[in-house]
Amino acid sequence: SGLHVRRWRCRPETGGDAAAHGFCYCPGSRKRKRSSGAFCCCHPGSETDEDEQEGDGQQRLLNTPWRKTLKSTSKYIYQTLFLNGENSDIKICALEEWSLHKMYLCQSGYFPSMFSGSWKESSMNIIELETPDQNIDIEALQVAFGSLYRDDVLIKPSRVIAILAAACMLQLDGLIQQCGETMKETIRTYGLDSVKKKCLEWLLNNLMTHQNVEHFKELSINVMKQLIGSSNLFVMQVEMDVYTWMFLQLVLSWNGSLKQLLTETDVWFSKRRKDFEGMTFLETEQGKPFVSVFRHLRLQYIISDLASTRIIEQDSLVPSEWLSSVYKQQWLAMLRAEQDSEVG
Repeated sequence: SGLHVRRWRCRPETGGDAAAHGFCYCPGSRKRKRSSGAFCCCHPGSETDEDEQEGDGQQRLLNTPWRKTLKSTSKYIYQTLFLNGENSDIKICALEEWSLHKMYLCQSGYFPSMFSGSWKESSMNIIELETPDQNIDIEALQVAFGSLYRDDVLIKPSRVIAILAAACMLQLDGLIQQCGETMKETIRTYGLDSVKKKCLEWLLNNLMTHQNVEHFKELSINVMKQLIGSSNLFVMQVEMDVYTWMFLQLVLSWNGSLKQLLTETDVWFSKRRKDFEGMTFLETEQGKPFVSVFRHLRLQYIISDLASTRIIEQDSLVPSEWLSSVYKQQWLAMLRAEQDSEVG
């Protein structure tokens, strides 16, 4: 048993009254060892150093907690429900058949309305999904569907395009964001103009339509100047996002939501308006670096929106002479349109 105490058999002391001095001769050793309290047959009540150490080791053993690594809940769910498909209540056919669960699929933006609305799929147990993006493959869907059943996902840079395509189709916002982070960490242009061109094309198509606070913070003045100056920039309404982008460049520590951004920007500039000393913000030292970007704004479209015009006027952002010429052009254009229609 691991709990026994080893007893040492010692031969009688042959050296006179050596025992009285606390020495004993233990088998297997030619050296004398002074007893220190360990039990010895020739010196009852004594213990050897070895027995003392063994006793300490046993004591540590008895008082040391044993740990057994248990499979985490996340791993169990991923293995049992996703990989094994146990208790599946829906089958998704997309390149192959997936045995899944409605309650997990409802984490995506794609399925909730399908399951709860008046769609015919709400009562179906097997749903066919088309994959219109040719970048989507079975491996990408494995990662995308699997992300609904686990806490973390590892994305290989070589697979990020396919996974992003699948995540976009299924409207998995968390996975889309992770793909974006992976791409930002791994992209290297190495002076390749074609890569830079593709990146700019993506920004031209998505900057104003897929707004993101972190993306706005990362856009430099030179990049924003290129984007605003391009006739290919896709804008939903007007280019007032440049106003909020400038705020994020000035207040890098701001971490609010996109919904709060415009209000916070307006408040921040309004509080500093009294410090401009009769100038507009772009005429101050703090605002001059942004002049090149605002020069490329299509002000004639911005002042066609009443809310945007009020912000520009109230916050004293743009020099008055910039606006005067635009107001004049727009007024003349309105008069021509009205009078020409009357003549016609």
